Amino acid sequence: MITHDPIQFWAAVQPERVALRSARSAWTYGLLDHAVWASAEMLLARGLGSGEHVSLEFDPEDAFHFAVTFHALHRVGLLPVVIGPQGTAEERQALRERAHVDLSLTADYFKPEGTKAGAIARGPRVDIPRGPVSRRLDAPAAICFTSGTSGPARAPVLTHGNFLWSAIASARNLGVRENDLWLCCIPLHHVGGLSILTRSAAYGTGVLIHEHFVPEAVNEAIDRDGVTLLSLVPTMLRRLLTARRGRPFPSTLRAVLIGGGPMEPTLLEEAVSLGMRALPTYGLTEATSQVTTLSLRDWPNGLTTAGSPLAFTRVQIRDDDGQVAGPGVEGEIVVRGPTVTAGYMGDPEATAAGLAGRWLRTGDVGAWDGAGRLIVLDRRSDRIVTGGENVSPQEVERVLLAHAAIEGACVVALPSAEWGQEVAAVVEFKPGRSTTLEELRAHAAANLSGFKLPRHLMVVNALPRSASGKLLRRVVRDRFLDEVAKQKHP
Repeated sequence: MITHDPIQFWAAVQPERVALRSARSAWTYGLLDHAVWASAEMLLARGLGSGEHVSLEFDPEDAFHFAVTFHALHRVGLLPVVIGPQGTAEERQALRERAHVDLSLTADYFKPEGTKAGAIARGPRVDIPRGPVSRRLDAPAAICFTSGTSGPARAPVLTHGNFLWSAIASARNLGVRENDLWLCCIPLHHVGGLSILTRSAAYGTGVLIHEHFVPEAVNEAIDRDGVTLLSLVPTMLRRLLTARRGRPFPSTLRAVLIGGGPMEPTLLEEAVSLGMRALPTYGLTEATSQVTTLSLRDWPNGLTTAGSPLAFTRVQIRDDDGQVAGPGVEGEIVVRGPTVTAGYMGDPEATAAGLAGRWLRTGDVGAWDGAGRLIVLDRRSDRIVTGGENVSPQEVERVLLAHAAIEGACVVALPSAEWGQEVAAVVEFKPGRSTTLEELRAHAAANLSGFKLPRHLMVVNALPRSASGKLLRRVVRDRFLDEVAKQKHP
C-alpha cells in the first residue's frame, strides 16, 4: 500500500498551519516543506542512494534540525537511524555498526558556524524534481534502539505503516482537533518523541519542542501557549506537580500521557485533583510506542492500570505454559498488530525468539483487571526470587516512593549464596529532604512482607536514567556489585 508524504500534503492544502514551534522559532507546514526539500537536496549531494542508512546524532538543542532531517531522509528514500548523543564515542560507533550506517549526521553538517538555530544552511545541493512524493507502508521508516535499561539495546526496524497505524490508534483514543499542540519534552531519538513528530505530521497539527525538560517552562507553556497534549515519564510528572505548587491546570490541556516506569497512585491522584487528565500508558519501542492507554472515557477510573489496548492492537497475558490467562492471573504480556516491528536489525536470533508467530514477547509481566485494563507489574528479567519467594521490584519501589522524603527508588537483585538472590534498593531524596536508613527500613517493614524487604540500601544524589527517563537497573546493579566487592576486598 502507498501513502503520501504528510509534510508535502499539509503544505499543499493548509500551508499556514503551524507544524513546529520552539522558544525561538515557529514554522508553518509551508516553511517546513521548503526546508525538507532543501535538506533532501543537500543529502543527495553526498552521493547517497535510496535505501542507505543515515544516523541522526543531534544534540537536544538541535531538535529543529533533527525534525527537518528526519523528514528529508524519508523524502528521498533514505533510512534514519536515531542514536542519542549521550553515549560515548565507542558506544555510538557500536550502534552504527549494528545498524549498517552509511553516513553519520549531526546538526553541524547543516548548521555552519554563525547559522541561527532553526535555519537550514546553504551548501552543495542536487536539484531534484519537486513533484508528489509517496512511500510504501511496508518500507522501513526508522531504526530506533531500545532503551537497554536491563540489558543490551536492540535495534527494531519500524516501518511507515507502523508509525501510521500508531497515529491512527492514538487518534481513536484521544481524538484530533485542528488546534492541537503536542508539547514534546522527551528526546526525539526515543520512540516516544519520534512518535509525537510522526503522528502530528499525519494529523497536520503542531509540535512545541522543548529541548530539555524544565518543569517551570512546561508549566508556563501549558498556561500560555495553548498546549493541548503532553507526554511525560513519572519523574517528570512529579517535578511538574512540585513546580505547579497546587495551581489547577487549564481546561485547554486535553490529556497527558504518562508512561515509562512505575507510578505511585498518589502522584496520579494529585494530578487529577489539579484537573490534569493524566492517562497512564504502556508501550515499547518494538510496538512504535503506545500499546495500551487509559481512555478519556474511563478517566479518572483505572488510574492504577495502563488502560486498554489501543485500536487494532491485540494484547494477551500468557502463563508459564504459554496459555492465555484470564483476569487477575499474572503472566507475560504479548502483543500483535500493525504497530509491531517485523524484526530486529542484524539479529535473526532475537527476532525469532521475540516475534514467534508474529506475536511480540515483551518480557513484561502483567495481568488484566475486571474491566479489561492492563496492570503492568514488572519486567520478567527484573523479578527477584529470594528463598523461593517471588518479589516484584516495582512493588518495593512503590512502597519506598510513598515515603515523604524519597524522590526516586530503584530495586534490583543481588546474588546470595544463602537465598539465591537478595533485594537491594537505591534511593534519592527530594530536594531539601532526607531521612535515615533505619527510618526508611521501618517504613518499608510496615508495608512489606519480610522477604520483600531490601537487605541492602544505598543513597545516591541522582539515580541513573536513560535519556527518556527510564531507570537503568543494570547500572544500579553494577554499582551494588562494585560496593559488595569493595567490602569483601577493601
